[in-house]
Amino acid sequence: MASAATELDETAVTHGYRSVWRWHFYAALWTAPLLIVLTLTGAIYLFDREFEGWWNRDIQTVAVGATPLPLALQEAIVRNAFAGGEISRVRLPRAADEASVWNIRTAQGEVRDVYLDPYRGQVTGTADPSVQPMNIVRDLHGTLLGGEIGSHVVELVACWTLVMMTTGIWLWWPRKWKAKGVFVPRLATSGRRFWRDLHAIPSIFNAVFVILLVLTGLPWSAFWGPQFAKIGEIIPFVAASPNFKAPPKADAGAENGGATDPHAAHKAMAVADPDSAKIPWTIKHIHQPHGSGHGAVGISDIEALLPRLDQARFGGGVRIFYPKYRGGVFMISYVPDKAEGQRTIYVDPGSGRILGNIGWADYSPTAKAVEWGVMTHMGRQYGLPNQIANLIVCLILVASIAAGLTLWWKRRPKGELGDPQLKAGDRMPGGMKALIAVLAILFPLVGATMVPVLAWSLWRQRSRVAGQTG
Repeated sequence: MASAATELDETAVTHGYRSVWRWHFYAALWTAPLLIVLTLTGAIYLFDREFEGWWNRDIQTVAVGATPLPLALQEAIVRNAFAGGEISRVRLPRAADEASVWNIRTAQGEVRDVYLDPYRGQVTGTADPSVQPMNIVRDLHGTLLGGEIGSHVVELVACWTLVMMTTGIWLWWPRKWKAKGVFVPRLATSGRRFWRDLHAIPSIFNAVFVILLVLTGLPWSAFWGPQFAKIGEIIPFVAASPNFKAPPKADAGAENGGATDPHAAHKAMAVADPDSAKIPWTIKHIHQPHGSGHGAVGISDIEALLPRLDQARFGGGVRIFYPKYRGGVFMISYVPDKAEGQRTIYVDPGSGRILGNIGWADYSPTAKAVEWGVMTHMGRQYGLPNQIANLIVCLILVASIAAGLTLWWKRRPKGELGDPQLKAGDRMPGGMKALIAVLAILFPLVGATMVPVLAWSLWRQRSRVAGQTG
């Protein structure tokens, strides 16, 4: 009896294995090439600040002076150097020996970053943000250089990576627990077993971290991110901040004038300035308040406000975004390495009144989790150890993908795809069915793309059976 039960058990596992393996194969085969691109660009972007400092060293590094010039004077120097240009934002120096960086649209319609020595008032150089290496790497990582369509493809790859990881964990789960072949690669072997161990064992140790990187990146995705943020309109636990449902009111009796889209200013900034993509997810998805619409005043008014806003507590790297439409506001954004220090302040350019002052204490529990996740994803939250840890995860992921592709290439029949073929009685285990269904519901793009995958798989299976019986 025991022997018969064991035999039935083994048969069920074998049937289930082929079914799960088939899903793992399809998920991995189409995501692998793109996932390598996303992983390598992500690994490079972990060190964007260090690379940018080196790449722009000739125009970014300045000799430390006694006292920086007033922001109003710095602004005037930039405007005089680029007559007819429109300033989008300024990034204050992160360190004493750095230039301030002014993002402008010139009279000819070109977007440029203007580096200004804050002590001597000299323009040290300009750069086109669209061809800066790290901006290209970031666009590759976020959109595959494909704009909105590419952003959706990246989201698909990320979501299908979750399917690949969950099915991979199931396939690795041993029936007999032992060190070699389960936790330690059998390097003395050769052929399929060697490549299987190099693929499966590093992957299993890496799985939790890869899943964490995927989940912490999804809030910024093209489809899932905005849908997730919309949940906050009805569930306070998910809401980005207390300002999520409605914009803070401006001065009594003020004209709102201008944009009706509550996110219009954020969208406009994203078009004009790639650096604006670094504003927090929490701020990206709240309604920006309207100003009085009484006419924009110079940045000198914001300069007068900065001491009251406790700039010293913020540290370096503060960004000040200019109004983009009538009734728009200045946005002062501070995004330090640690998410807990984030602060966003809205200032009415007409009245000088502070319309919003949003910090960590104002974030919802979900917003705090998202912002912590984003900064950890970028390798910032815990400093250099965070960068190194993320780099190791990325390198292991690329190596395990390469081992998996090598395993597939070696085992496939020449001239064929080599996808796992189902046999009579093969059925997906109930638990795995439920898990994939949950992923399809939580991530609709996965659910939508499962339909053609299932149809194609069924067609291939029927064509193979017909060919064998014909």
